[in-house]
Amino acid sequence: MQKVMVFPSTFGKFSKEPERLLTEAGIEFTRFSKAGMTEDEVIQRLQGYDGVILGLEPMSERVMHACPQLKVVSRFGVGMDNVDVKAAGELGVKVYNTPGANANAVADYAFGMMLDLARSISVANRDVKRGEWNKYTGYPVWGAALGIIGLGAIGKGMARRAKGFNMRVLAYDVYWDEAFMAEYGVEKASLDEIYDQADFITLHTALTEETRNMISTEQLKRMKNTAFLINCARGGLVDEDALADALRTGEIAGVGIDAFCDEPPTGSPLLEMDCVIAAPHIAGSSIDGINTMARMSAQNCIKGLQEVRN
Repeated sequence: MQKVMVFPSTFGKFSKEPERLLTEAGIEFTRFSKAGMTEDEVIQRLQGYDGVILGLEPMSERVMHACPQLKVVSRFGVGMDNVDVKAAGELGVKVYNTPGANANAVADYAFGMMLDLARSISVANRDVKRGEWNKYTGYPVWGAALGIIGLGAIGKGMARRAKGFNMRVLAYDVYWDEAFMAEYGVEKASLDEIYDQADFITLHTALTEETRNMISTEQLKRMKNTAFLINCARGGLVDEDALADALRTGEIAGVGIDAFCDEPPTGSPLLEMDCVIAAPHIAGSSIDGINTMARMSAQNCIKGLQEVRN
């Protein structure tokens, strides 16, 4: 019987279907969840396992070399920056992810952050509960300009939501869906045009060597001092030191962050600022998104192990 390790704590939390799929496929699975696992801990846990359903745990070349029985890595999520895909190919390890599974959940959350930033909802809530009665002047969302960097499934979800607020939508991507853009009135824009013109900028692109720190001092200086930045993608997309400096000097108005470079972001100066909404990487954690990711990651794991078996 093939064996699979399941790391994500929310796998099967709201539906037993993913576990049932593994069992019916003749796969024995074990669950273990721990935040911030090291490579050594992952290596220790994966000894004797044929597959893994992987959260944010490191899956480096070193890990895969040290787990020779491992043949399938099924990501519980979309991002692949914690997986050395090149090494996996060289070692014959099949790698899968779950594109689009939580797109609506992330788009809902990013749009919610945008509204919160514009109207100081979280800050006002905190004040009232402290017994303070402070007034905040909000920024308009209706009719404002939204810049979307990465017009994939999540970026498209943001464009659809923005149209309900009569927003002007500018988008940047490497691959263009011309039909979608025409249907929703999305304007094709360069990155610089987005930095210069957008009132809200939301990131929905993968973390690669090309996109690491794509938002840094130069880009922040280009933005309006009334602009807000939302990052519900990957922490490494934003230079957090440059971001903290830009917020201190008022170069931009605020930021919503669901993905930090280091998680948890212990000691980050960003956590001390009222103009920052911080969240613990939960944008995709809705019940429907989790159920879809769990089902897809189980199906991918089964598919990979069946190919290995045959």
